[in-house]
Amino acid sequence: RPDAMRHIAAILLPGALVLALAGCATTAGEDAPSAARGQLLAEAQCGTCHAITGEAQPGQAPSFTSLAARFRAHSLRARLTEIDETGHFNMPPLKMGDADVEDIAAWLDSLPLP
Repeated sequence: RPDAMRHIAAILLPGALVLALAGCATTAGEDAPSAARGQLLAEAQCGTCHAITGEAQPGQAPSFTSLAARFRAHSLRARLTEIDETGHFNMPPLKMGDADVEDIAAWLDSLPLP
């Protein structure tokens, strides 16, 4: 009987460990910045004035493609946080919050450079 229990434990334990680790990875992934969520936020909050894809029209705010080329990683997050809190030129403060700023920064970071 003890041998059978050890055999069952040897079979079940690795599977239980894999499931536990998979659950941890899923939870962390949900909290991680998301480029997909960032694009949706940019479309909803910024798309009226900024070109989400392609180039900006004359008189329009800069396109996200040109913003992505100008600002990368840390400077991008700092700029978005500033805009979120105080606005910028004709832009009012956005009041999105840190998670939304991180998502938009992740999306801009994912855009290919020209």
